[in-house]
Amino acid sequence: MATRMAMTAAEAAARRDDKASAHGTALITKACDILDLVGGSAGPVGVQDLVEATGLAKSTLYRIVSALTARGLLRSDVDGHGLALGYHFLDLAQNVWAYPDLVTTASMELRHLRDMTGETAYLAVLSGHGVVSMAKYVGAHANSSMTPLGVSKPLHCTSQGKAILAFLPQRKADRLIEGLRFEACTPHTITHPDLLRRQLDIIRQRGFSVDDQEIVLNARCVGAPVYDAEGRCVAAISVAGPSYRMTLERIEQLGPELIDAARRIGAALVRRLPAIEPKRANGWSGSGEASFHGGNPFWSARDKCLYWADRLAPVVYALAEGGQPRLRATLPTPIQALGPAPEGGVIVACQEGWFRLSSACEGPVPVRADCPPPSVMRAAPDGTLWVAVNAGDKAEIGVLSPSLGFAKVWTVTGDIDDLVIAPDSNKIFAADGQRGLIHEFCAGRATPHILARIARGSGEPRGIALDADGRPWVALWDGWSLAQLDEVGEISGVLALPVPRPTGLTFGGADGKTLFVTTARLGLSRDILENAPLSGRLLVLGGARDKKAPEAQEA
Repeated sequence: MATRMAMTAAEAAARRDDKASAHGTALITKACDILDLVGGSAGPVGVQDLVEATGLAKSTLYRIVSALTARGLLRSDVDGHGLALGYHFLDLAQNVWAYPDLVTTASMELRHLRDMTGETAYLAVLSGHGVVSMAKYVGAHANSSMTPLGVSKPLHCTSQGKAILAFLPQRKADRLIEGLRFEACTPHTITHPDLLRRQLDIIRQRGFSVDDQEIVLNARCVGAPVYDAEGRCVAAISVAGPSYRMTLERIEQLGPELIDAARRIGAALVRRLPAIEPKRANGWSGSGEASFHGGNPFWSARDKCLYWADRLAPVVYALAEGGQPRLRATLPTPIQALGPAPEGGVIVACQEGWFRLSSACEGPVPVRADCPPPSVMRAAPDGTLWVAVNAGDKAEIGVLSPSLGFAKVWTVTGDIDDLVIAPDSNKIFAADGQRGLIHEFCAGRATPHILARIARGSGEPRGIALDADGRPWVALWDGWSLAQLDEVGEISGVLALPVPRPTGLTFGGADGKTLFVTTARLGLSRDILENAPLSGRLLVLGGARDKKAPEAQEA
């Protein structure tokens, strides 16, 4: 009897485990459904819309949404009434593929194919029983192919799918073919596995594949496989366009071009290497978490700390003298600018609203502002806040009032990425990274003066600060350096950086002699990240203001 009771108890426990497992699986499925609905929407999705679409009870939906939001997979919009995908997906997206440099490596070849043909060029990878486009360069014509990225397409009726199928190991290709549904998308679609196998034999012989109106009527596509260093087919590239431009004769001419382009992509692929823990490089120390796009650094003498942002995360960090970086606040939309609030704390301008962070550890408080979100916000020595507002092909520079109104003082052609105010408040320097210009604005002068033109090969001047002598230093995006300018705008010294993309810089610390540099890592290839592991971190160099150009290489 005891044995039978024990067995019954064990069976009951097993049944409970099975129910718990089934319940957990159901929750995961519901969470995935919510992410699909939010991610597939053109804008924020309301909770009631999700309730109606999923059939979940509000209490269940709120629990799942709260968990996803806590992990950064969902976020609330600026009004708090809708949901959008969280910025953690940006981080995850960089690891979607086993070859993290695949898209970057293929970009140049895709652009070349687009420019050569005038048609849209694609990169796609195998995903289940379909192919998913990872990158594209849209053609020059108004009716160019516009297939969205991330959408799964069938293997049997696309040039990308057939190119991959033809060059997979035979057993793997056979398994995939057996699982295909062979749905007819057009009258030209292959709908029988034997016909597909015969076409794959032809593709193997000539090295490229053709989609002849098989997925979309009146459209043709030519594709070629991409191999890695071990000879495995890992992707496919293609060129697509209307059939009257992509004639069969032209397809035959383009096939060899795609084979060569795919071969160059494959030759440049490198596998993921073990991550290097960044510590210190060339006197610089990396501080805090790596940002997607760090920026907007400023030292608050009132709060005795440095503030800066990861503009895309979007979060604000703080670093007290002698302390460790800490997450100060998370904002609902990407950050455009931040600056010191007159009463202490920070004013933050996001893409969809303004917020105030008090000196106390409180969350962001929405504030009303008449000024549109600026690209930069900087405080003058007297506490006046200056901002630059980019609008179209012009930028307006002016004063931000305590009530967050805007009084324009100057207008200049181009976009302003950063600005800094001279100690006497009579002069402002502003950086236009795209055009490589440093503007000088003087009080009482209506027209700005171009102080410097930075050569494109040196990098784009994205950030600017003044040293103890009042001379500008500029952060050179894609230039791996900071440059110090003399009185006439010539580069007088260069400070090498261990990262390619500095975004902003400022002097601070108790003695004002510490140099802080924000950086970006979004968009960098794996090869660059492996050689510049501090990318995205806050760089710190103590005692920098004592020197004309610390560790500078004379230009």
